[in-house]
Amino acid sequence: MKKYFLLVLLILVIACAGPLKKSGKLTDGPVEFQTILAGPYSLVDTAYVSLVKNQSDWEDTWLLAKGKIDPLPLTPTVDFEQEYVIAAFMGERTTSGYKIEITEIEKHGDIIDVFVKRFETPGMLTVMTNPYCLVRLPKGNYDINVIEEIVE
Repeated sequence: MKKYFLLVLLILVIACAGPLKKSGKLTDGPVEFQTILAGPYSLVDTAYVSLVKNQSDWEDTWLLAKGKIDPLPLTPTVDFEQEYVIAAFMGERTTSGYKIEITEIEKHGDIIDVFVKRFETPGMLTVMTNPYCLVRLPKGNYDINVIEEIVE
């Protein structure tokens, strides 16, 4: 009975620990990422995607994403020793219904492909929107290549 208990305990510990990093370096293939926040209202008028690598740039990016809200929400914590942020901004639109999201990230050598889906479907409300999406991913030595898909 004691052996089974220890075996179950060991399995639970391994399952809860999650995947182990291999020497802190990303391998080629799909990259896990987590959405920090996405929404329809930012301060950004033109479309762009950027890789945020430090706290100062992150604070500037957060202000661009959430600057229409007063008081400004606290900047989410990002550990730049372990991770980076990708910020995707869609630019200004004149109605509701628009949306931008990062759907996939893949690493190939020194490049990560960031798959961005832009939903270009005007809504029924006449209101200025500036959609954005912010995601976190493991830190690495790479440049980004943006691959856009437009959904109408």
